[in-house]
Amino acid sequence: MSRAVAVCHGPFGRVAIYDLDRPLVLHAHREAHLIFFLEGSRGLVTVNGRSTLVDPFMGVAINPWEPHNFQPEHVGSLGLFLVVYLKPEWLATQTMTPAGAHAFPASELVITRELASWRDEAVEMLLSSHRELNLAPVLMALAQASSEPIGQDLASALIHDAPESALDRRVARARRLIEAYPAHEGALARVAREAGLSRAHFFKLFREQVGVTPTVFANTVRLDAALDRLVLSSDPVTGISNALGFSCQSVFTRFFTAHMGMAPRDYRRVLRRVGQMPLQSPTALRACHV
Repeated sequence: MSRAVAVCHGPFGRVAIYDLDRPLVLHAHREAHLIFFLEGSRGLVTVNGRSTLVDPFMGVAINPWEPHNFQPEHVGSLGLFLVVYLKPEWLATQTMTPAGAHAFPASELVITRELASWRDEAVEMLLSSHRELNLAPVLMALAQASSEPIGQDLASALIHDAPESALDRRVARARRLIEAYPAHEGALARVAREAGLSRAHFFKLFREQVGVTPTVFANTVRLDAALDRLVLSSDPVTGISNALGFSCQSVFTRFFTAHMGMAPRDYRRVLRRVGQMPLQSPTALRACHV
């Protein structure tokens, strides 16, 4: 069974070691995402229809909002992976380049000696018993070794980072509604109906402008809200499920497992936090449910 071996959240985003033996559904992240093989069964990661076998010689680099999925080489056989999720705004504050000026030009990531060295250091720190983990410099080095400076226009195209002013007003409204109310499943249908568009036409317009389908976008927002509550609150899983509008805890657990490979309780069990991350207030939790 898939499990989290180590998980750490901080101002940089999150980094984890996962033991995976089951496929993950098509999904996306708002963070820059790196996947490295450690041991066991290899995995196949498909990014925008292009598949890469993650093994000792090849990793995967995924830009924010690029749709992807994971398939173990042999279902039921565990493979150990280091996975990194770096917030674009954090990356921007750590470099002298504008936000978005570093992007991954290709999903295939050749494991050089430099990359392997930083990967191994991140793993060693995650598995250590030290209370304070200084992961930020290691993760920044990993990101820099995995990317290359490119022009601002190409970077924006790669990460689908269009400003809201450039979006169709109907798409911009839908995005705002989903971000504000992750528990409100009717937001997409409501915006499409108000705009006088068919569901198919609206989904096509949204995907063209945002880079992912409305469903993938909504699932990403909902998963992020779930992770925030698992990490930043002490609320029970049942309470988190209710706050995010799931009909019951088992439905929430299936959703979380399909995207993360493990149950919410298993994720929280090995969780560590670094840096200043204020606890989520009950008011903020309630505000997500409409």
